[in-house]
Amino acid sequence: MKRRHALIIGFGIGGIAILAVGGILGGRQAIEQVGRVAGVTSPAPTESPAPLPTPLPSRKPEPSSPGPRTGHVMVYDPENHGVILFGGSTTLPQPDGMNLAVGLDDTWLWDGKSWTSLDVHGPSARSAAMAVYDTVRHEVVLFGGSGDGGVGPGNYLNDTWTWDGNLWHLREPVHRPDPRMRAGFTFDQARGEVVMVGGEGAKVYISTWTWDGTDWTLRDPATNPTARRYAGMAYSPSTRTSILYGGTWAGRQLNDSWIWDGSNWRRGAAGPAAGITTLTYDSARDRVVGLVYTPAAENTSVAVIAWNGVAWSNESKKGPLLGPRVGVPLAYDAASAEVVLYGGSYIEPVPYAETWVWRGAGWFLWQSPAGA
Repeated sequence: MKRRHALIIGFGIGGIAILAVGGILGGRQAIEQVGRVAGVTSPAPTESPAPLPTPLPSRKPEPSSPGPRTGHVMVYDPENHGVILFGGSTTLPQPDGMNLAVGLDDTWLWDGKSWTSLDVHGPSARSAAMAVYDTVRHEVVLFGGSGDGGVGPGNYLNDTWTWDGNLWHLREPVHRPDPRMRAGFTFDQARGEVVMVGGEGAKVYISTWTWDGTDWTLRDPATNPTARRYAGMAYSPSTRTSILYGGTWAGRQLNDSWIWDGSNWRRGAAGPAAGITTLTYDSARDRVVGLVYTPAAENTSVAVIAWNGVAWSNESKKGPLLGPRVGVPLAYDAASAEVVLYGGSYIEPVPYAETWVWRGAGWFLWQSPAGA
């Protein structure tokens, strides 16, 4: 695992320390190319050798977990029957009271019982990237984030990577969205394309982009959501639409929702909580499930919300609660029929290193069975 270090000062949002990794990591980290790169063809060999099977990533079982981190991505990968985790950042407190920022570029697999480190090369170290699984082309798509080698003061990135279950591949599209992080990001199964909206880079964006597996296209809908960052986005198969919820803009915490039908946005129902949001689709319960962090001067909270295709509900009081945290993605593990959450950060300088699962009736801290 390669790491990039820099001394940083966290900046707060309502009492929560968020790692300012973008714009501080120095130097460009070399990326070793593995597998194929889109758009590049190799000369045909004079003889056709027997095809070799594509090896699975070399797995290094770890005794615990990916360690403390925030700003990582998590996506269910059917090829590996588990949740893929990539990147993010962590901090190492120093004797002088400063915190050493560590950008991460490692890839992990959650199989419903334990975490395993995958020995693969891929995207450079980054935080707050966006990722989703493409069910048509059977690959994870990752875009942007903030980290070493980015563009501008925030070190924002606009590279596109895909994970085929074995290797990461750097793609070379003709068109690229502006560098950004913290955008709404999901896969529209009905139209076979990734949808990205908003996000934070040189500015807070309004634009909507789609990825068809080869190139990015800037869309021109008649109606757009307001500019925002930290919004959650997920696709609902039962309604054949994607829903965008919450986020922040101009110092305001948002609880509005917007529905994308493949060509235009329209307003959806407002929800029960406002703020930094992450969403995923829970297919076992046919609900879009979200985690909303609401900063407040005296009563910071985190809420669990659910969308049934028509309205939002507050699911927070169903069973055990989860403490406030941000920089934490949700992923639905189809193999175990659970929503999985890992890490995140709050007041402490070092992020969490916990795995939690949601089964429709509260959050449960995952622990190895006795004797495991």
